[in-house]
Amino acid sequence: MSACDFKLPSPPPDLFYKFNVIRVGQGPSYLISYDINQDGAIDIISSNAKDSSISILYGNGDGTFLSTVKIQSLPEPSSLAIGDVNNDGKPDIAINSKGTHSFLTLLGKGNNKFSKLRQVRTGRVPLYLIIDDFNNDGKQDVAVSLTFSKMEIYLGYGNGIFRKGKTIQMRSRAFSGVSGDFNRDGNKDLAMAGSSSNSSAIMIFLGKGDGDFNKPIHAAVGLMPLTLIKKDMNADGLDDLIMASAKGDNILMLYSNGDGTFQKGIPFSGGGGPISLVAEHFNDDDLIDIAVANSRSSSFSLAIRKSDGTFLYKTRDYITGGTPLAITSGDYNSDGLPDIAVASNAEGTVEIFLRRRILR
Repeated sequence: MSACDFKLPSPPPDLFYKFNVIRVGQGPSYLISYDINQDGAIDIISSNAKDSSISILYGNGDGTFLSTVKIQSLPEPSSLAIGDVNNDGKPDIAINSKGTHSFLTLLGKGNNKFSKLRQVRTGRVPLYLIIDDFNNDGKQDVAVSLTFSKMEIYLGYGNGIFRKGKTIQMRSRAFSGVSGDFNRDGNKDLAMAGSSSNSSAIMIFLGKGDGDFNKPIHAAVGLMPLTLIKKDMNADGLDDLIMASAKGDNILMLYSNGDGTFQKGIPFSGGGGPISLVAEHFNDDDLIDIAVANSRSSSFSLAIRKSDGTFLYKTRDYITGGTPLAITSGDYNSDGLPDIAVASNAEGTVEIFLRRRILR
């Protein structure tokens, strides 16, 4: 075969187009898509670290959003979590504050309004929040990862108030994590993306059902996981893990064994500095794909699955504003197709990319 006969792989089809750019607060670093006002349209919530605020974009259901609602928070919010912490049927928002070593809860009132609860003091520099029921009492609790290789559990009373529970030692700090029942025993577990200079791994803490956890099982050891999401990627009823790595700009998908352990990761790649992930059926087959925000290359990449479970090379890349640190997905225009939103940390914007309907 001559050099001229060699063909580079083709990228996936061009599935998205940029529909809108919306200004939020300064330094958006985390995004969630959720129907926060329960009107049937997907909204977007952004934490903005540089001006200590969160922004809520209330969706109209046609791809557009109402004027940005900005709520002042505590200093340096970098993580959000949503749950019903006071059992009133309305979603609430928990926000970390790296600057005050605490987290703040906004209780949803059901009319696009929130009431602020007293902040909860944590250990030094809280990084990431996870809301779930860790002691099986039907009330939402909060797990908080800290900068100095610890995690704290705050047990909920069911009225939005929390009491300090266990402090769990970790060998590295975790900027991201997920909860789920990874060993199918009925108790909620935690998987944390631990990454420090002397130790890195995904740490799986199996829950005891009383707010305490067993010593961690380790996966992806030495691979510097930064961001972690969960999704049932092979339709076996188990939550699998997908991580973005600081080592070689790699991304890994780890299938669950159903006992709290995970198989060796299947590697794939995005652009430069993959930092935030979302998993959805982005094309028209039955396989779940991955979209990743690339912090250094100011883009997001679409990684499409193949029938054998691996990923196509090349990716389809979309240019975004500078330093995209967060990506999320939802059906913003109510057409049954997943759309994508990306936050530009440098420009203080959220960019809306709508899914094209591919004609056959």
